[in-house]
Amino acid sequence: MIPLPHPSQPAAPTIQNRQELEAVVENIVHLQQDRAEIESAQEKEITAIRQKYRAPLAEMDRYLLLESTWVETWAKANPTAFPDKRSLTCTHATIGFRIAPPRVDRASRKWTWTDIALKLSELAWGRRYLRQPALEVNKEALLADRSELVAAELRQAGIKIVQEERFFITPHGPAETAESTENAWQEAA
Repeated sequence: MIPLPHPSQPAAPTIQNRQELEAVVENIVHLQQDRAEIESAQEKEITAIRQKYRAPLAEMDRYLLLESTWVETWAKANPTAFPDKRSLTCTHATIGFRIAPPRVDRASRKWTWTDIALKLSELAWGRRYLRQPALEVNKEALLADRSELVAAELRQAGIKIVQEERFFITPHGPAETAESTENAWQEAA
């Protein structure tokens, strides 16, 4: 195997003849084969590690989903527990609701984006929400003008603007948790 030059070393001399060419090509083939073997060994180890942790992670995901659902259900049933900012700081985490960014969606599963583009092309107000040359819905333009658009007209074109509220649980960092726990103990005393 020909040693690789260090980045600070000058480049190897140019290949002078067919014999030197064959030697360098042979070395390249060996390097490629060695690399493929190392990548294969790496993938086997990664697969084994993933397999080892798959079941415990799946079990943990089930508990996270179950218990997060309990907290979300409580939060929805107790809206007065949340101050104006729609979140509640607990000892170990902040829980609450976030408004997701608005998005353009189909009004019904019956509508395809192609159908919507064709319908928009037929509506006087809808043409400005198409990209050319192929008719394509310009969702960004619709979102930018959403305050000016009428819901009934959007439905006529097979569109709706959706903005959902999503529940979240954001853990506090270790310093925040320790500080919150100490404050909770002081308040209880």
